[in-house]
Amino acid sequence: MNPSQRVRVKSGFFLISCLIILFLSTTKAFNNYELISYDLRFKLRPALDMSKDIALIEISDDTLKNLGLWPLPRDFHATMIDVLRECGVKMIVFDVLFTEPTLYDAEFSRAIGEAGKVYLPLAFYLDVRQKSNYLPIQSSAILADLAGILSDKAAGVGHINIIMDADGKVRRIPLFVKYNNKLIPQLGFKAACDLLGLDIKNVAFEKNRLIIDKRLTLPLTDSGYFLVNYPQKWEKSFGHFSYFEILKAYAQRKEGRKPDLDLSELQNKICFIGLTAAGTSDFQPVPLENIYPMVGLQASVFNSLIKKEFITYAGSPVNFLIALLVFIFSLAVCLRLKPLKALLGNLIIGIAYFLISTLIFTFLGIWLDLFLPLFIVIAVYVAIIGYRFFIETKRRELLEKELEIARSIQQSFLPQELKGFRGLDISSYLLPAKFVAGDLYDFIPIDDKKLGLLIGDVSGKGVSASLIMAQTISCFRIFARQYPDCANVLSALNKELCGRISARFVTCMYIIIDTAENKAYVSSAGHSPLLLYRKRTNEITEIELNAGLPLGVAEEVKYDNVLFDIAEGDKVVIFTDGLFEARNSDNQEFGIERIKKIISGNYSKTALELSESIVGNVNIFSLRCAQHDDLTLIIVGKY
Repeated sequence: MNPSQRVRVKSGFFLISCLIILFLSTTKAFNNYELISYDLRFKLRPALDMSKDIALIEISDDTLKNLGLWPLPRDFHATMIDVLRECGVKMIVFDVLFTEPTLYDAEFSRAIGEAGKVYLPLAFYLDVRQKSNYLPIQSSAILADLAGILSDKAAGVGHINIIMDADGKVRRIPLFVKYNNKLIPQLGFKAACDLLGLDIKNVAFEKNRLIIDKRLTLPLTDSGYFLVNYPQKWEKSFGHFSYFEILKAYAQRKEGRKPDLDLSELQNKICFIGLTAAGTSDFQPVPLENIYPMVGLQASVFNSLIKKEFITYAGSPVNFLIALLVFIFSLAVCLRLKPLKALLGNLIIGIAYFLISTLIFTFLGIWLDLFLPLFIVIAVYVAIIGYRFFIETKRRELLEKELEIARSIQQSFLPQELKGFRGLDISSYLLPAKFVAGDLYDFIPIDDKKLGLLIGDVSGKGVSASLIMAQTISCFRIFARQYPDCANVLSALNKELCGRISARFVTCMYIIIDTAENKAYVSSAGHSPLLLYRKRTNEITEIELNAGLPLGVAEEVKYDNVLFDIAEGDKVVIFTDGLFEARNSDNQEFGIERIKKIISGNYSKTALELSESIVGNVNIFSLRCAQHDDLTLIIVGKY
């Protein structure tokens, strides 16, 4: 692939990635996970400032136990309104539906009218599938209307409809429902606007916001809903009062007794009255907890408006740009750094974005997508590492092909098995630790009675060692024909290699076997041992060698010849250290003594059979352990 093609491929990858991010961002593909991350930030942030004027009056278990079954007769509500009016409350907001007419509606209506500041609820049928386009959601039917004359006396009427997300939690509400061409406000929202002196008839719906009376702007989601800013968990939110305890305290005061509850605490309060008894249906899961009375939602909406603390959804365009920036940063980190450092860099990006988005939500009330950017960080890292792995695999395959070629070339340097050399039975075996070996061996027929055998081991392994191996064999074949003496051959070979194999060396042993005189000459350049099995005594001896320095270490080195007899039935065994240094799972070496025992137990076998027996035992010994060095074994038997 030429440079221009690579640029086009990279540009195409970047463009496709941007389109995928745009699709994921605009289609809300990870909406369920974004909602979970939204709830997490609710729980991580500290409690919001809550108005001390808000009071929650609970129709709880004690109320139903002492006053009777639900629903409570409306004369109780009338009495409650009278009590709260006498206590000097500012507003009374009922989160209780009054749909069917009852005998006590006139009494209830009278109390509502005399208080002059009571707000009552109703509920609509909503089709949440309709597209709002930032206009109020429309309804074609009322689910729960106000009965009889109650709405005429109320200071305000509002709906208590909620919107459940896919996971069943309540995070959003419609601030208005359009019914019969009239805009019906949300109950808590209506009460707050009245307290602030805002005319809710003067509203303007714009993209992602609602402007009230040209004085207050409320943020909306892309679907036109208002995000409820729950200030705290239920038990810790606002002031809590028992419906029954208030009536009881009022009765005690009328009787001249000291009330159990100081009713003066209710002065100037905005009272929200709702059902909180266990087992009733007015509970829903919210971001802060799974069981939350909906009267708390009304109070939360009210508190949000008078405190002007709103949650603003950043919107799809902003979230797309953020996701794109995270993608670019993550991509740059992955492309510039190695995998481990790239992982650390992406962790830093992910943690930093999590902290930033949480702080922005906590202090500015802005909801940014969290899951999609974090998903992008993970996906980019996995994709780049996968791409690098793919490229590395391709490179490795190419390298392996080249190494296979190198192995074939190296094999061509090694001699073919000698067959029929008079009086000798020869076997050779070489197993590289890698694709190519640093071990070497060669056979040179000097004449029809003399055979030269070379074995060597280049320091190190792999390609570099194999190149020195090839150079050593090439030089040896020249000098072996020039000098009939083992020591002279090694001396010439040493001078040739000195200076050419910097920081490397070659241990080497050269043997000339004279089949006519039954003698052998050997010279060693730092290579040992040489084992000789003598059939006459049935013993294995280790020939003492005056081993000189390895080849390539120093130019002026003198090597010695050592003479020994070789008779019919004797066997010469030479090898590199990869044989006796083979290790098992306990990190024990195979050792020379094991080799001697195998020779003693198989002395009658041919050279090839003995070689197979030694190698087989080494393989069993080092089973499941990686070969750490090249292994070469040569056996020459005299017959």
